Amino acid sequence: MDDEIIEFVIAQDRKYSMEHLWFQQKDQKLMIGVSEFMRVEIGDVLRVILPQAETEVDEGGSLFSLWTADEKISLSSPFSGIISDVNGEVEISPDLVNDSAYNDGWIILLEPHELQMNPDDKQLLENLMEHDEYVEFLAEL
Repeated sequence: MDDEIIEFVIAQDRKYSMEHLWFQQKDQKLMIGVSEFMRVEIGDVLRVILPQAETEVDEGGSLFSLWTADEKISLSSPFSGIISDVNGEVEISPDLVNDSAYNDGWIILLEPHELQMNPDDKQLLENLMEHDEYVEFLAEL
C-alpha cells in the first residue's frame, strides 16, 4: 500500500500550538491563524465564524470556528486576553484561509493579558513550538 503524500508549507517566522494554530507577535498582540497542515487535514474551509472585536477570551475559551464540508471545528485560546481585531475578509471569502493561510488568511489579533502587563515577557510564547519543533511534532502524528 502506498502512503499518500501531502504537501504543505510551515512558515518559519511563527510559533505553533498542538491544535495547529500559528502565532506571530505584532508588538503586544498575537496574530493568529490556522496552519496549512490543519487546512490540508480538515479539507477546504467553507465558512469562518469570527467573534466580535473587543471580546474577552479566557484561556481555553473559544477563539473562532471553522466549517468544512464534514464538520464544525471550534478552536480555543491558549491565552487569556482581548480579541483586538478580526479579519472580516475571511468571513466574506473563506478561500483566503485555504489559499493564503499564513498571509491574507490570518483570522484574529489577540492581546494576551500577560503581554499587556509585560511586553517583554517571552515566557508567554514558550509553550508554543518553533517551526522546527512543529515539524517534528507533525512527523510523530
